[in-house]
Formats: sequence, C-alpha cells, structure tokens
Amino acid sequence: MPKRAVHPVRRIVIGVLIGAVTMLAVSMLDRFADTSVPVLSTLATLPDPAAAEARRLADLPPPPAAAGTCLNWSRPDAADTVAVPCDQTHRFEQAGSVQLTDQGTLPSDQTWRQLVGERCTPIVQQYLDNRFDPNGRFRVGGLKPSQAKWAEGDREMRCGLQSNTKSGSFMPIKGKVADQDQSRVEDAGTCLAVDGKTVGDPVPCTGPHAVETVSVVDLSQQFTDGKFPSVDDQDKYLQTKCTEDAAAYAGSPDAVAQKKLTVYWDNISQESWDVGSRKVNCNLAALLADRSGFAPVTGSVKGSVSVGETPAPPTTSGAPGEPTSAPPSGSSGDGQDTPPPTSGEPPVPIPTQVLPAAGGSGGGGQT
Repeated sequence: MPKRAVHPVRRIVIGVLIGAVTMLAVSMLDRFADTSVPVLSTLATLPDPAAAEARRLADLPPPPAAAGTCLNWSRPDAADTVAVPCDQTHRFEQAGSVQLTDQGTLPSDQTWRQLVGERCTPIVQQYLDNRFDPNGRFRVGGLKPSQAKWAEGDREMRCGLQSNTKSGSFMPIKGKVADQDQSRVEDAGTCLAVDGKTVGDPVPCTGPHAVETVSVVDLSQQFTDGKFPSVDDQDKYLQTKCTEDAAAYAGSPDAVAQKKLTVYWDNISQESWDVGSRKVNCNLAALLADRSGFAPVTGSVKGSVSVGETPAPPTTSGAPGEPTSAPPSGSSGDGQDTPPPTSGEPPVPIPTQVLPAAGGSGGGGQT
C-alpha cells in the first residue's frame, strides 16, 4: 500500500552512508505565540508624531471587502491598505468575510487566531472550490477591526490567503491563488536560516544557514498519468534527479561530498497532490553529528563552505512588523513587512529517513 504523508517529508542522501540510520525528529519553535494580528487600513490607530498622517488615512474609505479582491500595503500597521489588481504584487487575497456577532468584547490575538482557523478556513475552502493545499505556500489569514471600530459596532473579520516566512513576515503574492501551483518551494539559490537545529527564514548564503536550494522539480513531468505517485516512487526518481541537480548546481559531481554537504528533497503528500500541487525542492544541507538537526553552514556550495559542529542558537524574534531576514529572490522589497500573520506556519521537519547514496546497499531507516 502506498505510504501517505500528512506533511511533506524530507529525504536525504549521504554519500558515505551504507545501511540505515535513524534520526531524531526536532520540533520547531512556535513563532506565533506572542504576535499581534494585522489591523486593516483605516481601522488602525496611529500614535503621535504621526497624527496628521493618521487623520489623512482615517478619511480614506476602506478597500472593498468582496471576495477576490487583492490588498497591498507598505506600512508596518497596514494602515495604508489599498485594493490592487491581483496580477500585481500584493499581500492578501480576500476570500470573504464573517461577522463575529457572538463576541461581546474585542478578542485577544490568541482568540483571533483561533477564530481565523475555525471560521476563515471554511470560507477559504469554498472560495478555492475545496482546492486549498494546507501544506502549501499559502496560509489562511484574517484582518480585524481596531479597538475604536469595534467599539462602534464593527464586527467584520475579513478572511483570505497570505504567504509568510516561518517567523511570520508577509511575503509578496502575484496572481490569483486559484491559478497557481500551491507547492511550498523556494527558488534555486535561496538559503534558509539555521534556527537552533531547525530551519528559519531566507537569508544570504554567505552567512550561516541550514539549507541551500539547488532546484525546483515538477513531478508532473515524470509522473504523467495524473495519479498520485507513492512516496517510494517519488524517492526513486528524486534520489537520482536531486543528486544530478546538486552536482550541476555545485559545479561538479564531487563538490557536494568534498564540502561535507548532503542532498535531500521534499515529498508531496496525496492531500497536496489531490488539490494540484506538483513541485518539490532539491536541497543541500549538513546534519549535526548526532543526526538531531541541521548544522550551520556558512557559504554557498558554489564557493568556500564551512560546516559547524554545534547547533546554532535559536533566532530571537524581532518586534512585530520588523523584517527578520533578507527577502528571497522575487521579493518586491517595497517597504516594511506588516505585523505577523494570524495563522501559524507549520514546522519544517528535518529529514526523517536516510537513504543510501546511488549504488549503495541497504535500506532507509525511518523513525
């Protein structure tokens, strides 16, 4: 029976390994426990010395709440939110709204996040005709009224789709979500920070990082019948494909092993495949000696590389709205990020199965 993965599973190739190695899973810190929820457009209350600007923004009409409207902003508080064509860079695609008439007082951020999960998720599913990938690059989110508007009787929560880094910063979206492959992939050349033993936000490859992406693979080009390929079938294809892509990216077949890096890839679950996600990443990384997580790597595989032997310290959360790292390729860079989103980011696991290199003997061990 084909194996079904609830979340994408990371696979890894270690050139010198023969046989099975079992690795310990590492849970990722919840970056959303103490974050705030964005306040929509004119609903924000701004302190002095921005009183004049606050009055100007307060006089602007809020953007339409219609489903399919795309919103963008540049201020950290999202007070300058405007509707934009969805084929332009934006940060939120509205799916609908819900009236919170059963809430007697303005809910806390923790309650808001719970309300988003409970009441916005069905709206988003309906908006996307039940083709939302919960493991993909988009998250269910919500925008709330300010304390002042709540006191005036505004109970509307706008539900929609957003894309976030793992620390919570909004990422730009271009195009309607329904028209896109929702796979959670990074562009080749993107490096992701090392956060303790796990993976963080995009960072320059010249500094310490956990992961360097070498390619994006469209599995529909290999599995052309449209049927979900089992994880075993994905692995058989990706072990060769990702090893080849890593060698080409690094400049030679021997460069990866010489620099003490390993190749690993993502798998698509049937849940994601069924809603149209088809793409995965091939990546390079290094593991700690006890296989408990990612070792810090400094430098791209295309140049000089050093691999740390001890875990990196966990990343300290910045103030809400402050960018936590350099944006990945494709980011607009058009202003500050907004306060962290209303929905949590699923953890990115370290590889849970180790496979022998091509030509090696033995099977993979799984926790």
